[in-house]
Amino acid sequence: MKNYLKTHRVLALLLLVALIFSSCENESFVLQEENLTNNLQKELDQIEQAYPSITGEITTIKLYGEFVEVEKINDQYILGGDMVVVPDNISGRSSSTGRTLARWPNNTVYYTVEPSLPNKNRVTNAIAHWEANTSITFVPRTNQSAYITFRKGSGCSSNVGRTGSKQYITLANGCSTGNTIHEIGHAVGLWHEQSRKDRDDYITINFDNIQSGKEHNFRTYNSRGYDGDEYTNTLDFGSIMMYGANSFSKNKRPTITKKDGSLYSVQRSVLSSGDKQGIAQMYPSNSNKVITFKGNNDRYISSEDGKRTLTINRTRVGAFERFELIELENGKVAFKGNNGKYISSENGTKSMICNRENIGSWEQFTLISKGRNNYNIRGNNGKYISSNGGDDSKGVACDRSSARSFELFTISGL
Repeated sequence: MKNYLKTHRVLALLLLVALIFSSCENESFVLQEENLTNNLQKELDQIEQAYPSITGEITTIKLYGEFVEVEKINDQYILGGDMVVVPDNISGRSSSTGRTLARWPNNTVYYTVEPSLPNKNRVTNAIAHWEANTSITFVPRTNQSAYITFRKGSGCSSNVGRTGSKQYITLANGCSTGNTIHEIGHAVGLWHEQSRKDRDDYITINFDNIQSGKEHNFRTYNSRGYDGDEYTNTLDFGSIMMYGANSFSKNKRPTITKKDGSLYSVQRSVLSSGDKQGIAQMYPSNSNKVITFKGNNDRYISSEDGKRTLTINRTRVGAFERFELIELENGKVAFKGNNGKYISSENGTKSMICNRENIGSWEQFTLISKGRNNYNIRGNNGKYISSNGGDDSKGVACDRSSARSFELFTISGL
């Protein structure tokens, strides 16, 4: 009898312990679910959307010469959740390279703030952050035709790059200073970090977890037909332009993970070191060296003010014969003319010209020293720049597989 009672007591004790552990596990599961929900909501609160909680009509437009899917909401075309774009047929512009949009000349952005915008300090603080960490200056607009207006709206949104006329950064009451820094990033030409052409080397997009109608927000630039040139070597998880791991999730599961399946935190506080590095290439400071190029015909290269292809027929140096040397990553350089535009190799398919608004692949070169200020100049196509002996009918071209006398230049100012 005693053994029977003892056995039952042991069983009862084991049952009690099991119930306690089960209760703890359930409580732990509930806490995990609550933490997941709280973290998801916190992240969603940070991610910018032009029209939160609204899914627009998915339509195809032609943007910078390429057909892309966008959402149409209230007669606006939205790309990536918060980027307002204007189709080519409405803007009247011609096709271009797409992602490398027009930059703001002289690193100067003109702006106004509508009086009805609440909490104007977020604009003031965001601008101060940009000016403290980049070479871009923000100047209140007087009579300039191209400028940004900060205004109140239903969400956080911006055009991408300088449009050439009045453009908007829209801020709802809930858009923070960090969100404003993000939207200014779009306005000066930054796109979303997770849409880099090399993003699949770093992240996995879980399309099964993405809200219906939002899948197009996760396409890369080159899958949309854009050039996809990048200004940094690797994807920056800390970028203020990066989507969160749960952005546009339909089931609280991550839409973006690292390649090993792990998650990451999104931040909307400051420009990351990668953001600043990219901006430094897009908007170089004005403390660069000013150089001239002289060919073996003893003549100088002229930008011709960007109105026609480069020539190499000048006997003396004037404004058109001076170029600013822009040092880039990996030993690359770019050449900026007196007109504020960059020299393009035209990928070696035709004569070179100094008319590019920004630095893309064709605007990057490598200097190869041959001693005594003499250099060969190689384009990103692997070919050398040739003076063609000063023959204006051939112009200056980046199409030589080997470097000889026509491909040797004396560069002064280095």
